[in-house]
Amino acid sequence: MFSQDLVLADAAAANKTFKLVFQDGAETRRIDSATDLTNARMMIIRHQTSGRNGITINRHNVLLSKKLESAEGDPLLPSVSVAISVPEDVLVTQGVIDDLIAFAKNFLTVANTTSLLRGES
Repeated sequence: MFSQDLVLADAAAANKTFKLVFQDGAETRRIDSATDLTNARMMIIRHQTSGRNGITINRHNVLLSKKLESAEGDPLLPSVSVAISVPEDVLVTQGVIDDLIAFAKNFLTVANTTSLLRGES
């Protein structure tokens, strides 16, 4: 498991500390200590194992969200989720996963994210 607190930099390079508030065997939940439950920034990490065609697949998900409220008082929850699925097979090496993560990180630039949010594909 990750350390109790995770420190992550935001878009302005300011560090935010996500404190552990829940943990079980497959999930942890953290909240940014600079926020409260009304405007919480949350981080959820989940793990799941399943099988398909006799191959075990390990799934790992990181969900980051920010709880907001519209001017009308309606709840808003923008979020970013990263999923990593790894079939247990000798062909799926750490190098394969590292390359896929690097491609995703390199793709998620400000310009590409702006295009995505406009519905471009």
